Amino acid sequence: MRRDRWAAVVLTAVGVVLLAACAALGAPPGERVFYVSAAGDDTRRGTSPDEAWRTLDRASAAVLLPGERLLLEGGSRFTGRLLIDAADAGDPDSPLVIGSYGQGRAVIEGHADSAVAVVDTAGVEIADLVVVGPGTVQPGSAGIRFFSELAEDGRLGHAVVERVEASGFVHGIEVGSSRAGTGFRDVRIADSVVHGNRDAGLAVYGPEFDAADPRFAHEAVTVSGVTAHDNAGDAANLTRNTGSGIALGSVRGGTVTRSVAHDNGGSGGAGEGPVGIWTYDSTGVVIEHSLSYRNRTAKLADGGGFGLDQNTADSVLQYNLSYDNHGPGYLVYTGRDNDAHTGSTVRFNVSSGDARRWSVYGGITVLGRVDDVRIYQNTVVMAPQASDPSSALRLGPGITAVEARNNLLVSDAAGPLVLAESGFDRGAVALDGNAYVADGVDWSLIWGPQEYSSLGEWSAGTGQEPGGSGLDTDPLLPGPLVGLEATVPGDAAALAGFAPGADSPLRGAGLDLTDLLAPGTALSDLAGAPVRVGAPDIGALQAQPG
Repeated sequence: MRRDRWAAVVLTAVGVVLLAACAALGAPPGERVFYVSAAGDDTRRGTSPDEAWRTLDRASAAVLLPGERLLLEGGSRFTGRLLIDAADAGDPDSPLVIGSYGQGRAVIEGHADSAVAVVDTAGVEIADLVVVGPGTVQPGSAGIRFFSELAEDGRLGHAVVERVEASGFVHGIEVGSSRAGTGFRDVRIADSVVHGNRDAGLAVYGPEFDAADPRFAHEAVTVSGVTAHDNAGDAANLTRNTGSGIALGSVRGGTVTRSVAHDNGGSGGAGEGPVGIWTYDSTGVVIEHSLSYRNRTAKLADGGGFGLDQNTADSVLQYNLSYDNHGPGYLVYTGRDNDAHTGSTVRFNVSSGDARRWSVYGGITVLGRVDDVRIYQNTVVMAPQASDPSSALRLGPGITAVEARNNLLVSDAAGPLVLAESGFDRGAVALDGNAYVADGVDWSLIWGPQEYSSLGEWSAGTGQEPGGSGLDTDPLLPGPLVGLEATVPGDAAALAGFAPGADSPLRGAGLDLTDLLAPGTALSDLAGAPVRVGAPDIGALQAQPG
């Protein structure tokens, strides 16, 4: 049982205690501000900078009501853990706010399981803090943790993290649940940096997915303006992937936008690997307007830029830039033998120099028992590879109802333009209106057991690109197409190299997209320019006016 914050005489009526304490503090419930300072004293009231508490233990022992604020002294360092539990907060419409006061941000050096833990309660905002690990990564630790283990179904509303830096933990920031149907809703993680953590920069997760009874722990999750870098992975973990930047699992309705993942992975020990930004066991997730580059894998699996992984439904990768990743730029994949992975869309993305380690991947890769995949208006450029070169588009067995339209696929001294593995159902894939460009390498496309050396030969032999809809001529793009140095989403200088010039054969050569879109949909390209649905330019960017 936690002690009352004001150390008042214990009375039998809890309501009388609270009212008396509020009167003593001079402010009604929900309007009080409490302070913690390195020069404070835990015997004080905590209600002003001059009356500040000194430790996180004292702040954790207080009952913090909805609408109140707990502020830590900016520039000071606090050791231990701040715990917010079911006795605190609880009202999504009147959140408890935790942050800093004075000059700069407060630093919490978290020991044991976390620096800040929010457990089984709603309505909490955490902002303007730096959380760091103790030097050695503690098992199961998180810089900031929201966790629910409630026994009854129901999601806790309003979980917010803003302008936070988290490093030195297993997860920098995490939102988790032990039960499907019980977790958090209206989650917002924004304008934060997560780096130097072991397993992931940002992880949202729930219990194991059940395809026979699909349920999700969390709902309405938004990640915006988050940078995840140098989260290396765990060489000792031989059971699952580690080293991802941003990973969303067990989410119904989520968005990742304006975020960056770079230089993650490379130290994981499992046979599977990490991905820069990805989702799994989720439905209705959109990953957009983001950047993922130089992510790595210690093995030959994964290490890509973006992914829609196992048991993901009705989700989208759009308006993203991926480059120089070990694995695919964009992965649609499941290793599960069920029908849960369906309704994926990959559109208006650029992949440059991805899939650098192993030809099982392409710039865009679709593998496993996935159904209803729409891949259109993407630009993929494979960089020169001296050995085991990768394809621009990789298709594997098990896939069904895959439509690829108006994509620009370029092999720059790399592997085949398309590699469709033997054993896949050829009738399950339709390629139409795409451009296939070989630069510095012979034109090559592998379709099942047969390799084709020209677009016409492949089209005639397979019925793909019917009516001569495909192109195989120089796209006349200004470049550079490889060797990118973009560090922010939507980098105008990097994207300009992929926009077709005045004489480009890509202009107006795309096929109508109407049947792939919801009625009334208006499209824009990767740079935000409007797209002519009836006759767009091929690729992720449309020609600039003038």
